[in-house]
Amino acid sequence: MRDQNTEQHIDIHEHTRAAFFADDYEVSIEEPRKSISPIPVIPELGMALGLLVLVFGVTYVSIPDNFFTKKQTNTEVYTQLAPLHETPEKIDAYTDTQLTAHSAIVWDAKNKKVLFEKNADEALPLASVTKLMTALVAYELLDPQERVRVTNHALRAEGDSGLRDGEQFTLENIIDLTLISSSNDAATAVSAVGGAVISETNPSVAFVRAMNIKAEELGLTKTHFENPTGLDISPSKAGAYGSARDIALLMEHITRTVPEAIALTNVASARIANNEGVYHLAENTNEYVQKIDGLIASKTGYTTLAGGNLAIAFNAGLDRPIVIVVLGSTYDDRFSDVLTLVTETQRHLSET
Repeated sequence: MRDQNTEQHIDIHEHTRAAFFADDYEVSIEEPRKSISPIPVIPELGMALGLLVLVFGVTYVSIPDNFFTKKQTNTEVYTQLAPLHETPEKIDAYTDTQLTAHSAIVWDAKNKKVLFEKNADEALPLASVTKLMTALVAYELLDPQERVRVTNHALRAEGDSGLRDGEQFTLENIIDLTLISSSNDAATAVSAVGGAVISETNPSVAFVRAMNIKAEELGLTKTHFENPTGLDISPSKAGAYGSARDIALLMEHITRTVPEAIALTNVASARIANNEGVYHLAENTNEYVQKIDGLIASKTGYTTLAGGNLAIAFNAGLDRPIVIVVLGSTYDDRFSDVLTLVTETQRHLSET
């Protein structure tokens, strides 16, 4: 059951996306999927940091700023994304575009070009769009087959996604639950296991710190995380802030580097098994998931402070990935806002 106060790469190869589609748009995850190996984390570093925290009782978890910098540097990707910060030329297809969303961007990932933007650099509450970074950091800290146990602490997160205390999943399966149904319970459980790699005494704090380090590494200058779910912390403080431009960069980065993490966010529902073989039905919080042709990935978000958010990646043609982000819309209009931008983008590309 969806709680309206909580919510929830670009894989441009058709055969990869097709592997996750079913005729009735319901996918069943029964066998471990072959996936791209996550970027390895140095176990000794995590243990050493954990010991330091234990010995000195430090509540602030210090992580090196280059914690995620590995043998395959991201410099090349970020250089390619640099034009994302340029002011787009005016395109006739978007001249009369009317959106409820306070902020939006359309990013042509193929040609490295902004097609449309509206207040794209304003930092706004992200709500469950936050979980995109949660998934990315989890895949970098943990193996896809790592066991993630659901605890009572995780179940105290707002919203009920049907998980049980003591239930265990592989990382890849619980990430599917986290992103498809925007489960706060699942996101909290993932952050506890992922953070324990860095600090056994303050795993949740360590995980959020890692999220912010990753944001800095990606050049997401308007983005900051306070928790792994995006839930509002108070009536005046959100769990995460970021700009539409930042989220477009993040979505493209994930689709390029860990496509398996969001491969199932383009289906209406999926049956996800825990380690005992018990299935959970995850229904996509993106109500327009079947209305967008060529959809590659999507992530919703909704809280009182954020309003309605939605980020998607879709193929507007053969090998023509487009990322669209809307922030600060309403619960319902975020879907129609994105569909409007999809339609006008397709019109523009058909005329060029």
